[in-house]
Amino acid sequence: QLSAQFATFADFSLTYVCFQWLGIHYLLATTIGTCIGGLINCLINYKWAFVTKDCKFQWVLFKYILVWGGSLALNVFGVFLLFEFLKNNIIEWELFDGFYLILSKIFISFIVAIGWNYTLHRYFASYSQNKKRRCTFYKWTKNNKCFVKI
Repeated sequence: QLSAQFATFADFSLTYVCFQWLGIHYLLATTIGTCIGGLINCLINYKWAFVTKDCKFQWVLFKYILVWGGSLALNVFGVFLLFEFLKNNIIEWELFDGFYLILSKIFISFIVAIGWNYTLHRYFASYSQNKKRRCTFYKWTKNNKCFVKI
């Protein structure tokens, strides 16, 4: 979960900075934040959090990209719908745009994380090429002495 927290922090921070400080359109800011957050999550999980012993890196990466591509599309489209709804139906004051963007990202990211990311990573991305068994995942123990099967 630490990798997800780092990725989420990077995603939200970058989205907010791009939108509020750099003046980038909110959909592009959302895309940039989601892309960087996804990259950070993938790298942390692959390098430090999980090690697959019976799945090739290319296979894991290919499936991760498929899942993540869908996640990116759902996040950007969901943020677009909710942001536009809030902006046009609540208070049409530009001062609230940053708040609406972060509120939209929080709500949509949570739904996509539970309904899309978790489900597909669990039942699709973690299966080996022959689809007969899940990839065996190992993680480094807290005392940093060995890998344990999870």
